[in-house]
Amino acid sequence: MDFKFISVIVPAHNEEQYISHCLKSLAAQDYPKHKYEVIVVDNNSTDQTSEIANNFEVKVVQQTSGPVGAVRNTGAKLANGELLAFIDADCVAPVDWLSKGANLLNTHGTVYGGDCDLRKQPHWIEKAWLLENKSPPKDLLGCCIFIRKIDFLKVGLFDEKITSGEDTKLSNYLKAQDYNVIMTKEINIIHLGNPSTLKNFLLRQVWHSENYLQNWSGTRSDPTFYFIILFLIAIMSFISSLIDRNISNALISMPFIFGIPLIFTLKRLRRSKNLEKNLRNLLAIYFLDAVYLSGRILGLFKSLWKTALQFTSRQSQRVD
Repeated sequence: MDFKFISVIVPAHNEEQYISHCLKSLAAQDYPKHKYEVIVVDNNSTDQTSEIANNFEVKVVQQTSGPVGAVRNTGAKLANGELLAFIDADCVAPVDWLSKGANLLNTHGTVYGGDCDLRKQPHWIEKAWLLENKSPPKDLLGCCIFIRKIDFLKVGLFDEKITSGEDTKLSNYLKAQDYNVIMTKEINIIHLGNPSTLKNFLLRQVWHSENYLQNWSGTRSDPTFYFIILFLIAIMSFISSLIDRNISNALISMPFIFGIPLIFTLKRLRRSKNLEKNLRNLLAIYFLDAVYLSGRILGLFKSLWKTALQFTSRQSQRVD
C-alpha cells in the first residue's frame, strides 16, 4: 500500500468531555505514525479543550471566530498532508479508520464520507434517532470525510458564511464539478456527543435549519423543507381554527399534524434495514420525528429573523 501523508482535522468548541476519547482513538490508528498528523482547531473554547489536546502529540491552533466551516478550513489550510480526513472532537475513530479511508482514495480517486454509529449503551434518544444498521446518508457529514487536499482547495473549501449545512453544501459543490461523492459505512465513526435530552435534540435541529434561507440553493431542492412548511401550515391552521371555534377546520388539520411525522418515521424505518428491532421503539421514533419537525420550524423562524436583520443592516448602510 502506498502510504500517503494524511492530515486529520479536528474542529473543537468546548469539547472537554469527549476530546480525549477522540484523540486517543486517533493516536491508536494502525496507519504508520510518521504518515499522519492531527490538527486540533480550537474554536474559542472556554473550557479545558485546548489544555487536554496539548497533552497529546497533536498540533493545536486557535480560531476564535467564525462558524464550524471556517474552523475546518483553518485546519485544512495548515495541513501538510496530501490527503485530508475530517472528524469532530466528540467522535471516536475505529483503529483502521485512516487505513480504510486512505485505501479508498488511493484505489478509486474520489471523495468519501462516512456516517455515525451508536456508542455502547446509547440513550433512548440516540437509538430512536440514529436507528441501527441504517443506510448511509446521501450527502457528506462534516464529522467523517476523506478528500484529497488539492480537490478540497479546488472546490472552494467549506462555506464560511453559514453556521450549519456547510457539509451538505460541500457535497453539492463537489457533485456540480463532477466529483464522485461516495458514502460508505466502511469509514463510519462513533459519535459520543449525540443529544441525550429533548432540549438538546430540539436545539440541534434549530441549529441545523437556521440557514434555510441563507442556503436557499440547497434548501429549495430538499423535499424535507416542503414537508416542514406543510407541517407549519397545518399547525397554524389548527390553532386558528380553535381560536375561531371552527371545529371542522381544526379536524381537517389534524391528519396533517399527525401524518407528516408518521411519513418521516416510516421513511426512516424503511432505511434502517432492521425493521423488526426498530418497530419496538415505534412510539419513541415517531415522537422524536415530531420534535424534529418542531425544531426545524423554529430554525426556519430563526433564519427568517437573520434575513430580516441582514436586510435592515443593508438598508441602514445605504442611508448612511
